[in-house]
Amino acid sequence: MTETCQLSWAIIPTAGRGTRLRPVTKVVPKVLLPVGLRPMIDWAIDEALEAEVGGIAFVVAPDQPMVTAHIKARQSSSDWPVSVETHFVEQSHPAGLGDALIRCRPWTGDDSFGVVVPDNWFDSPCAPVVQLAGAHFRTGQASLGLIEVRPGQGFLLGNVGEVELEPIENRDFRITRLGDKSDGAFTTPKSRSVLRGCARYVLGPSFYDALDATGPLPEGEWDDVPAFQYLAGEAELIGHKLEGHHFDLGHQSGYLAAMNYLFERDIIGNGA
Repeated sequence: MTETCQLSWAIIPTAGRGTRLRPVTKVVPKVLLPVGLRPMIDWAIDEALEAEVGGIAFVVAPDQPMVTAHIKARQSSSDWPVSVETHFVEQSHPAGLGDALIRCRPWTGDDSFGVVVPDNWFDSPCAPVVQLAGAHFRTGQASLGLIEVRPGQGFLLGNVGEVELEPIENRDFRITRLGDKSDGAFTTPKSRSVLRGCARYVLGPSFYDALDATGPLPEGEWDDVPAFQYLAGEAELIGHKLEGHHFDLGHQSGYLAAMNYLFERDIIGNGA
């Protein structure tokens, strides 16, 4: 394991309902939808394995047995490292990413861990979670992935991840403010690119304390955004600008853009 990627665990949440991709997700769980010719979940697993983690905690929904079956089949394949443990953590109903993460606390304990959300997909020379591990271990703080959004590209992304930043070095930034999650698409300026947060994290055990401090919303959902906002207010949140092409697969426009990108890369680019 490399010095910049000393991660014991990766958490891969799979229990989301994919409401923005209906009607197809009424039939097929979101993480089993194809991205190119592979299920979405397989790309996330590959990223976690590239980070050379010791274990992967999959947050699964009990009413989506196809997802668990697919993960177990992948685990039985010849390319699965024998040293990598797997744990299935049940999330009985869709109660938010914060709820999904805190259910993994008994497994990750006092270790740092990466979070690979399958519906954020990257084509990158180095796995995003590996890039973020470098920032986390350099600074000792929770690290959030940052992506560049060009003018006119906000419609490809969900409306979350707005940040205010102070540059540090090594593509690292201090996040001084993180915006709320809201409906619709991400809004970008007309004349310049901006950096935005995305669903790739490397976190330490203090993130669970931030989740406890912010708690679930009154209506029951326990999102992760308030915990990140809490850490930003305590000057304990780092952003790292990720290399590679990013796509928000949970958003219809982003999902179709990823499929088009892979078609151009793998079919047209190969002269087919």
